[in-house]
Amino acid sequence: MSLPLKDFRLGIPEAVDIWLEARALAYGEDKASVARRVLLEWAKRESHAHRVASRRLAANGLQPELFGAEPASDGVRTEDAGVSRRASR
Repeated sequence: MSLPLKDFRLGIPEAVDIWLEARALAYGEDKASVARRVLLEWAKRESHAHRVASRRLAANGLQPELFGAEPASDGVRTEDAGVSRRASR
């Protein structure tokens, strides 16, 4: 049994459309299945990269939080810490 699919539409450059169509024709598939496979492979690589980075962060004593995000649970709001988000004039 296959997983249910979500509808996802987006514009793509003409060159990408041509590559999808060429791959589909060369291997007897439809463009949608080629695009699904490409996106699934990308998602797997991203997931693997996230796991590797999280393990490396933890091994170095760092919190494996979302990269680039500030800790949400430190209990200090920027207003309370005297930090302003406004640019200095």
